[in-house]
Amino acid sequence: DLTIAEILAGKTVPGTAKDASRDIGRAAATALERIERRGKPERKVVKELGFFLEYGPGKQPVLAEVRMSNLDLSFDFEGAPLIWLGKASADESMRLTEALYGNAQEDEAREGLIAAAGCHGEARLALPFLKKVLSGDDPDDLRKDAAFWIGQQNDAGGLRLLAGTARKDRSEDVREGAVFGISQIDLPEAVDELIALAREEGRRDVRKQAVFWLGQMASKKAGGVLEEIAVDDTDLDIQEHAVFALSQLPDNEGVEALIRLAKTHRDPRVRKRAVFWLGESEDPRALEAIIGILRDK
Repeated sequence: DLTIAEILAGKTVPGTAKDASRDIGRAAATALERIERRGKPERKVVKELGFFLEYGPGKQPVLAEVRMSNLDLSFDFEGAPLIWLGKASADESMRLTEALYGNAQEDEAREGLIAAAGCHGEARLALPFLKKVLSGDDPDDLRKDAAFWIGQQNDAGGLRLLAGTARKDRSEDVREGAVFGISQIDLPEAVDELIALAREEGRRDVRKQAVFWLGQMASKKAGGVLEEIAVDDTDLDIQEHAVFALSQLPDNEGVEALIRLAKTHRDPRVRKRAVFWLGESEDPRALEAIIGILRDK
């Protein structure tokens, strides 16, 4: 027999030989599965996501906040009662999200519903709703949220929508949000679109954002384009943004371009910015270049 302490500690009644044989068999099957998986792509583990709707008190309860959580994790309801509606298909969930958004009175609740739509994991469901929000008359901060979640869909149609928004939207905040959304899309066309926006003569705010996000992307194209902008652009502000973006390229990919700019750019203001960002780099090539520039003075 087991004592209470042993039970609390998780100890169980000793197994029989049959139990031990079964356990060994299970362990062997698990080990074999691991061996067979070696060198193969990892299987995606799809976690269930719960949407929790918090309503304020009153005769006609008002949706106050929308929160999401992985259902494998604990969630603090802060003493509030929970009415669980059960599981729903992605289509059912999206229809409910749209209906709730149409009736929501609080912007905080709408913000949560936009995020909920973006988390459905299927562009075909999320994009029509997010497009409606982005192109509608809602406050700019909500439209900017929609631009962010469109970027998270990683969809070519969403990319085209964001590119048009970056060029034509009435709000500077939304235009900048659209550029950021483009930077989040993991498609080769997204880099090309950022390059096009960075080069286009037009809205300076969009160009600066495009230049900045090019500097954050691990793309072979980005460095050459940024150096070209730093050399040839007629807007000093954009040139200096390109110099900064070169300093932000992953794996010090912009160091050689910064060295060339520091030594040869026709504008001393741009050379000065290049030297400054070389000084912030820990790459040995940057230190050697700065020493060389000082010796040549």
